[in-house]
Amino acid sequence: MSQRKWLILLVSLSVLSILVLTSFAVQLRDTMRQVESIHDQRLESYDDIEEIMYFNIERANAIRGLLAYEDRRFLESYYSMSQQAEELKTSIMNDPHTPSSLIDLLHRDAIWEQGAEQVLVLYEQGDIEASTTLAETITDQRQTILEDLRALKKMQYDDIRKQLIATENQIDVLMQALTSIAILLSAAIIVILFLIFKTQKKNRLQ
Repeated sequence: MSQRKWLILLVSLSVLSILVLTSFAVQLRDTMRQVESIHDQRLESYDDIEEIMYFNIERANAIRGLLAYEDRRFLESYYSMSQQAEELKTSIMNDPHTPSSLIDLLHRDAIWEQGAEQVLVLYEQGDIEASTTLAETITDQRQTILEDLRALKKMQYDDIRKQLIATENQIDVLMQALTSIAILLSAAIIVILFLIFKTQKKNRLQ
């Protein structure tokens, strides 16, 4: 084969190398973005569940403290927590990425909140006995919601873990393929350069 043909083959192979490496680089970039998306969206939802559980537990404790000690500081704590919980729930409800299972739990939690508000209304009216009775009644409801939130949190965690593992495996495959192709292309270019050098030497001798 003539030197010119070897040069054309070398240029073609170099262009092919650049195209292949660029393609893999783009795929790798997209995969990394996918990992970031999982962290940003899924983990944010996971954190939201943690916060909702926290607000529910703290508000229930505030009601319990109010009824046990009749200290209005517990009432202030309840309303403060309720305001923060409401802001969080509004944010969650407006997020299109929020799982439907979490939305359903928020609707159930709203029912518990109505019961908690009624407990406070009865307390403000001075009917401590009725307020305490109702508080005990909605305790089981709150506990069920918390258990479902814990189950949802675990499910979210498992889902995040599976997606991250799958994405990391995809990255590993891409890196292995990229390395193999780079080695093969480099070897081919080295062989062609050697053949070009050999052809030039042969032409000089002639």
